[in-house]
Amino acid sequence: MKPISLILASLLLANVLQAQAPATGEKLPDVKVRIKNVQVEEQQTPQLNVSNIKMKRWTPKNWIEFDVEFDIKLPVDAGGRKGSYPGMQLNIYAALQEMTKDTKPKRIVLMGTLDLLDIPADEPCHALGYISPATMKTLTMKDNVTASVDIQGWGVEIIVDGKVIAAKSSIGKSAWWEAKDNFEIMQGTVLNKMQTPFSAVFGDYDVPVKVK
Repeated sequence: MKPISLILASLLLANVLQAQAPATGEKLPDVKVRIKNVQVEEQQTPQLNVSNIKMKRWTPKNWIEFDVEFDIKLPVDAGGRKGSYPGMQLNIYAALQEMTKDTKPKRIVLMGTLDLLDIPADEPCHALGYISPATMKTLTMKDNVTASVDIQGWGVEIIVDGKVIAAKSSIGKSAWWEAKDNFEIMQGTVLNKMQTPFSAVFGDYDVPVKVK
């Protein structure tokens, strides 16, 4: 298989779907989502100063951070620009250089689902996902990784009521991660911010996520 290159090509699937009624029977409003940008880079483990404990010496390592910028539109009867959408899912896929050691090797793809909450319609929104240094070292055998070298391609998709309503990819014009015969997808390896040391930083830069 030819290696996947990190090409910042544009892909926007703008299929507007109607959200289905939740368990309460209350109908959710229509929502349009536009993924504006995805930035993939390294972030070193944050060093936080905490009192009343004995500090430990440590060396910060590189996490891989996905910063997904998007916005939403709601109808006037759902608040319009003043409204918020209660919840949607964001899937993040990251293709590595590494291949499985099977007879027919597959490219390893890390994947995680972020449950986004209370998404405002009156401002650009950001969602943050992370791959830990421990996960990357297990797969790459490197103490410190860089996004430009170790992430060969990425894809993101936003899901409402089980339906993909927006997506963006660094590669081509299709959801490459759906070609399951070519990839070994490792679910749960892309974390939301609350699962990482970054939970106490960046303030309200990013939208809230459901704690797992």
